[in-house]
Amino acid sequence: MTAHAMAGDEDKSLQAGMNGHVAKPIDPNQLFATLQKWIQPSKRRVQVQEPEVPVARPESDAALPAEDELPEFLPGFDLAGGLERLMGNKRLYRKLLVDFGTKYIETASDIREALDAEDFEKAHSLVHNLKGLAGNLEATDLQAAAVEMEKLVKGYQKETPSDNLLDQKFMELAKAINQALEAVQTLGLPDEEKINEPSADWLAEIPEEQLIEMADRIKAAADMGDVMKIQSIAEELKSGSDAVAPFCDELVRLAEDFDFDSIRKFMLKISDHQQSWGYEDGP
Repeated sequence: MTAHAMAGDEDKSLQAGMNGHVAKPIDPNQLFATLQKWIQPSKRRVQVQEPEVPVARPESDAALPAEDELPEFLPGFDLAGGLERLMGNKRLYRKLLVDFGTKYIETASDIREALDAEDFEKAHSLVHNLKGLAGNLEATDLQAAAVEMEKLVKGYQKETPSDNLLDQKFMELAKAINQALEAVQTLGLPDEEKINEPSADWLAEIPEEQLIEMADRIKAAADMGDVMKIQSIAEELKSGSDAVAPFCDELVRLAEDFDFDSIRKFMLKISDHQQSWGYEDGP
């Protein structure tokens, strides 16, 4: 799995010994098909034909709160494609769009600064990351502009681009960035993180050593982006005590939204309160 999606990149991957080549932005159907092709199922595993689940689930859409809804149209974005890429998760897609609108405000000026300093390596890194993000969000206009800009700065060592062409492509990219930002900012500001305060009641039921181990395991899983591991830890905790259910439910919700930053902050809340609960050391 790679972000290299230029012509000839797949051949290079195969020549290097790879079995297959899946380029970002990831198409879930292509990814699953490639995995199924090369990963043989266990002999003990029973093959069950799962019914296809449609991406759009009209019956559940009406129940979505307003902050989890998406507009019918967003300039510069293929919302249907983005929603399909995220397996129909409207809440996650909206969150990613809103996060883009707050975290990438300085991106155009950062790229301009790198270009002015003739730091083409940094410029390429910034543009490459932006291209991948645009693809994942199905920001079609922005992705197209980033692709063109990346072609220009990627080969600077072989042939330094002319200032006029560089300025032209940057202006096109900066315009696409600003238009994408303006579009997603109509969705509103990010919701304040609603992380439940850790409860001393259920934490008192967990021995200090176990609590520290749990926090380390959760943080390690969050660093790896391992949703299944986090869900497994939550289920393990739940089986030991009903009192931890609210914490576990919150943990699973954040993991399913790929909100690993909030999970880390969640664990810091536990760490910050340990002194008041009589623990000498944090996780």
